[in-house]
Amino acid sequence: MSEKVAQLTTEQMEAEKKALEIKKAEKNTKIKERLVGYKMRELQANDIFKIIEIVNILNVTELVTDFLKQKDAAKIQTQKAQGLALIASNKDEAQKETVTNQIKSIQEDISAQSFEFVANAAKFVLSHSNEIKAELNGFLADLTGKTPEEIGETNIVTYSLLVKDFFLKPELKEVLELLF
Repeated sequence: MSEKVAQLTTEQMEAEKKALEIKKAEKNTKIKERLVGYKMRELQANDIFKIIEIVNILNVTELVTDFLKQKDAAKIQTQKAQGLALIASNKDEAQKETVTNQIKSIQEDISAQSFEFVANAAKFVLSHSNEIKAELNGFLADLTGKTPEEIGETNIVTYSLLVKDFFLKPELKEVLELLF
């Protein structure tokens, strides 16, 4: 009887996991559809000056510092998860499941923190857009091969996604670490 309950619970967990994966894939598809025609190029050396100008206009040094702290915390949590994975390999099935759940929890925390930071950064930039509208639209236009006017006339959801994508660029993270 308990084996059937355990099997049913495992099947339910697998079904929930698949449902979440489907939902995530659907969301990613919608995002990709919104961004059709807006491929953002890799950041280049000359972009540093525009980034510094935008950072100075917004006075976001504190935001950048928070990002770097969050990144360090995520690195520590990732190392903890890797350690737990090594421990799990030497445990029995029940203990492995407990450790696996701990690892999933750490990964979810890292993901939530990263999403929260990017959302806050994009929200901050968008809420100060009057101060940097021309610079930001010009920069996004340069990055996407569009004109500033085209960027300004972009659907608001797509525009928000472009700002978010800019903040997620790996090169940006590396540059901010070097500059601050």
